[in-house]
Amino acid sequence: MKKDDTSGLFVFNMIVHFFIETFVSMALGYYLGKFLDSIIFPQKQILVYIFIIFGIFAALANLTKKVLRISKGDEDEKDKSD
Repeated sequence: MKKDDTSGLFVFNMIVHFFIETFVSMALGYYLGKFLDSIIFPQKQILVYIFIIFGIFAALANLTKKVLRISKGDEDEKDKSD
């Protein structure tokens, strides 16, 4: 493959991983929040929303760390995804 093809695939791979991480962290936040709300706040869904937002921010933080690591020239991250 050409260098351009692999970089395009690499970007696509990062996008897919970002959405998977976001979905998984939001799902974990939802179920953890629902469980804790059933114990602490039986009639409200306060912690569900809080943990879902935490999940979104965690996925964004992971994406930012990956992008910064790659932009500094660390090619190991690129090699791991291939």
